[in-house]
Amino acid sequence: MTRSEPAPPRVAVVSCVRDVVAREEGRSLEEMIFETSHRALAAAGLTAADVGGVVLSGNDQTDGRVISCMTSAGPAGGVGRDVTMIASSGEHALVYSWLRLRSGQGETVLVVGWGKPSESVSPEHAELVSAEPYVLRAVGMNDTIAAALQASRWAAPGAPPAADDVVAWPLTAADLPARADCVYAAVLAVESAVPAGASTGPAWIRGAGWSTDRYEPGARDPAAQAALHAALAHLDRGDDPVPAASWEAVEIAAPSEPAVAHAASALGLPAGTPVNASGSLRDAPAPAHVAGLARLLAAATTVSEGRAGVAAGIGFNGFAGQGATVMVFGRDAVSGGDAVSGRDTVAGRDAA
Repeated sequence: MTRSEPAPPRVAVVSCVRDVVAREEGRSLEEMIFETSHRALAAAGLTAADVGGVVLSGNDQTDGRVISCMTSAGPAGGVGRDVTMIASSGEHALVYSWLRLRSGQGETVLVVGWGKPSESVSPEHAELVSAEPYVLRAVGMNDTIAAALQASRWAAPGAPPAADDVVAWPLTAADLPARADCVYAAVLAVESAVPAGASTGPAWIRGAGWSTDRYEPGARDPAAQAALHAALAHLDRGDDPVPAASWEAVEIAAPSEPAVAHAASALGLPAGTPVNASGSLRDAPAPAHVAGLARLLAAATTVSEGRAGVAAGIGFNGFAGQGATVMVFGRDAVSGGDAVSGRDTVAGRDAA
């Protein structure tokens, strides 16, 4: 007789907090991490002592630090706790936290992602040295150049924009993401540990998919956004897939506004579905490393605040969208709403 394995626990985002400042000169990065982490825990009705693990995500080059988790673990409440640093991208930290809880490693996780480019010499310098091979002169590959190369594949024939509007043809400043000093934090909990004192309802993680394409932009077709399609296929293989046709809102972090538009058009969304209701790439600034996490948490907030029943967040990372992550959030934990839903369930039981 075959013994059946228990189903993985359902996981919800129970709080999301952000601290975004165009240029923060009065507080250090560590102070921002401490304040944002504290607020996220308070919004979930928890303290640092209640958290089973801490997952961090930062970019040492942009932050101007070496092994930045050594100085950020303490402010995030990680002293004496299991702390993991995810360096690839902020959205990967959220996915890792979800997988950690799904695999039975604890009941709650605090996720913190950040970027404070004002403390580094130059974000563009960090981008230049992230390419291989790299040079230190103002030539070579960076996020803006890669985004322009991708967008040039979609550019319509005709006259380009006026020269004084172009940052890197065919992209203008309005097409490109704005930077800011920011910290994002969220608390995830399994169904049996969803706190009763959270300030908003839970946003249940209905599924996630992610993929990374080849590094060299010349070895792939940047216009195809292959990583996104692979991530969507991964999402469809989940236990309870939620097709894009049922998404009520989408948040997308991408290298440029044309990349956002092409990603949205590839999803097959119903007409009128809001895309990036939290703001354009320019209006909702974030460093590239944490932009995906910001959009995923914006989608979760859309659900937890009752503005959508199902919402998805998409984050691209790497030059010209080398990698992509998709995460879907729902007011109900499973299709049909026959499981935990909203605030009427506390710790896996019907609330009195």
